[in-house]
Amino acid sequence: MIRTIEAAGLPAGGLTVDSRNEGPTVLLVHGTGLGRMLWRETVEALGEGVRVVAYDRRAYGASGAPEPYGGTTVEEQTEDAAALLRALGGVPAVVCGHELGALVCLDLLRRHPALVLGAVLVEPPLLSLSPGGPEAMGALRQVVERGAAEGGPAGAVEAYLEHLGGPGLLALLGDERRDAAGAGARAFAADLAAAPAWQFSRRELRGIRAPVVVVAGARSHELRREVAAALAELLSARVVDSESGHFAPVEDPGAVAACVRSLISPT
Repeated sequence: MIRTIEAAGLPAGGLTVDSRNEGPTVLLVHGTGLGRMLWRETVEALGEGVRVVAYDRRAYGASGAPEPYGGTTVEEQTEDAAALLRALGGVPAVVCGHELGALVCLDLLRRHPALVLGAVLVEPPLLSLSPGGPEAMGALRQVVERGAAEGGPAGAVEAYLEHLGGPGLLALLGDERRDAAGAGARAFAADLAAAPAWQFSRRELRGIRAPVVVVAGARSHELRREVAAALAELLSARVVDSESGHFAPVEDPGAVAACVRSLISPT
């Protein structure tokens, strides 16, 4: 069922939410460049018996955004997610995020722990946890700038996605998701500075008590895997290697779904 949920600072229309099935609530939070359609295969893999909630973050899809909308923060995105969970009920919920969405889930654990039963974090971009982080961020900036120069705003989004997911990613996503990514260039641009600007302390992360699973793609860049391992150590979390690159929700949805289900019904 598609509906809209109001969130603070958003114009009428709020956040576009797709809620399916009945059962324990699972909130899916997408990353940069792709909206809730990122989770199509994961939703299918989760199947029945779980209430799956996927939503478009600010300015993605049909979700609103304040005007002007030139930037966002992890904290702002977290408040949207918290408002959504409160409005939908079914808390505490399992939250699952990819990339920037993983940081939103982590920030929910940090600042709204009563709303979260557990979290699955798919390749969270905490590049500051690796000595190679600054160089990687610089390289990504150059890729986006080159994509924008060659193809405009939509070209910047596609360059970003291909840099992280490899040259075959756009074909794997399909035309519908590729077109939606290009149309979401404003949201993409607003997202770019959010992850590097997020402030956290290692002590805070060590203090998180909810169960966490960190997912890293076996074919992902070594730095991403290094970051996943470092974060998992801080959180005393389990690391799962998926048979994928950076986009495990599309490439290996069964592994992501299994991680989610392990937090709903721990053995």
